[in-house]
Amino acid sequence: MSKIDDLVKENLLEDGTILHLRDKYIGIRGCMELATKEALKTVTQLILPGNQIADEGLEALADSPYLTNLEALNINHNDIGDDGAVSLANSENLPRLKEVSMFGNVVGDVGAQAFANSSQSKKYLKLDLYKNQYTDIGYKALTESENLKNCEELEVYRD
Repeated sequence: MSKIDDLVKENLLEDGTILHLRDKYIGIRGCMELATKEALKTVTQLILPGNQIADEGLEALADSPYLTNLEALNINHNDIGDDGAVSLANSENLPRLKEVSMFGNVVGDVGAQAFANSSQSKKYLKLDLYKNQYTDIGYKALTESENLKNCEELEVYRD
């Protein structure tokens, strides 16, 4: 068994709905491997802060065929920038995703605009982009987005 298999086995809630991998430092490759695991089929909450997954790791999750039941994704503090944000914002593989927490990453204006412009964002009840690197351009796109008007928790301030 791989390290990722062990982590999934040890940290997946008994009913298979919550996978809690905070600060396991799985990195990009580990996240790419995680995205290929069938065990994710039942996961509704994926908690991954502090894992250094970067853009490539988030892109793998956004492309995963096993996260169709995912409702909440916490990817705080993972060195994720615009490429990862764009991939997540435009992913059609996460039809039930309603809560995204990306606090403390490096998302810039391109990533912020991707969330603002994506029709996928219409289903979000929570989008936390606090402490990222977008400017007033990204802030304005997020706060004026028609796609995010139903978002109950839109955390977009920068400081």
